[in-house]
Amino acid sequence: MEAIIIRLTSYKEKDYIVNAFTSEGQVTFRASGALNVKSQFAGKLFLYALVDIELKETKAGFSLVSIKNLNYIAKIFTDYQKIITLNLIGEIMIRTLKDDDSISEAFPLLKNTLLGLPNTSKLLSLSYLFITNLLRVIGLGFVIDRCVNCGVKDDIVGVSFYDGGLICKNCRNTDTMVLNEQQIKIIRYGFMINETQLFRHEFTDEELKDILKRFIVYLEETYNFKIVSSELIY
Repeated sequence: MEAIIIRLTSYKEKDYIVNAFTSEGQVTFRASGALNVKSQFAGKLFLYALVDIELKETKAGFSLVSIKNLNYIAKIFTDYQKIITLNLIGEIMIRTLKDDDSISEAFPLLKNTLLGLPNTSKLLSLSYLFITNLLRVIGLGFVIDRCVNCGVKDDIVGVSFYDGGLICKNCRNTDTMVLNEQQIKIIRYGFMINETQLFRHEFTDEELKDILKRFIVYLEETYNFKIVSSELIY
C-alpha cells in the first residue's frame, strides 16, 4: 500500500514505531531493525516520505515487511528550499487531518504534491495550490464565482478570509484583503483546480508572496497552531 510517513519514534534499541497516512486513513506499524545500518529498511524511512509498503499483522500489531521510496527523497534533501517546503506541507497535513475520513479524502492531494515536489522550482506556487486544494477537500473552500456577502459577480475587489470568499467593492470593509486583477485570478484558480492539476500552471513568487502569507495565517488562526516552517519559506 502507498503511505506517507508522518512520525518516526525510536523503539527499544534498533526499531522504529512508524505512523503513516494511507488512502484508508492512519496506520501504525513497527519497523524492526530499521536503526541498524545493515537493515533492509535503513535509509528508507524519512519523515513525510511517500512510500510503498507491505505490512503483516502480528499479535503485537502491524510489522513492516518491505518498503520502497516513491518521491525521490534524495532530490529534496539536497535542496534547502525543498526541505523547507516539505516540512511546511508536512506540518499542515498533520495539523489539519485528524480522522480517517479526512485523511482518506486528502490522500490523492498529498500524494500528487509529494510526487511533484522533487521536480518543480515553483515552490511557493506548489505550497499555495496545496493549501487551497486541502481547504477544498476538507470543506473549507472559498466562494470564488461571486461576492460571498451579496452574491454579485461584478466589481470584485478582494477576498475576505473571515467570510470565506471574494468580496465586491460595495461589501468591502476593514477585514477585506484588497487584490489586483491578477491576484483575484490566482485566488479563483486555486479553488477551481483539483489535485491532478497542481502543475498545470505555476505562478511566480512575486505574484504569490502576499497571498500565500495570508493563507498560512488563515490556517494558523483556524486550527490554532503555528506553522514553524512558514518563517523560512520566503
